[in-house]
Amino acid sequence: MQNVFINNLQMETQTVFCQNGSINIYPCSFELGQHIVVGGGNANQKGRMVTDESGTSHFHPYAKDSGSRYHTLFTTAHGQVKETQESVIFELRFPKKLGRALIEALHREETEEQQAWIKTRRTETQW
Repeated sequence: MQNVFINNLQMETQTVFCQNGSINIYPCSFELGQHIVVGGGNANQKGRMVTDESGTSHFHPYAKDSGSRYHTLFTTAHGQVKETQESVIFELRFPKKLGRALIEALHREETEEQQAWIKTRRTETQW
């Protein structure tokens, strides 16, 4: 895993918990001037933030470049069937500009395509 910060460090901060779920963390004035990100600039991080009722929060970064969590099994013009370790996902996406009638017709067609694909699977398929 690539390092994001130059070192393990503790920093006094002011934290703002917004009603919409945003969390903003600001260093206290006496902490300003430190450079903590490897290579300078900004670090964009993906991960999971867990906050308990007292405000104690923990950020856990996702593993980088660990591959996709989805494996595509079948594709239609506007959708796909994909799988994760635990689920089979049927997805269809239609641009709104197509209009209700066309979307309704395409939905029916592509749902039938996905259903036909399912029928091609062996009875003993282990998803």
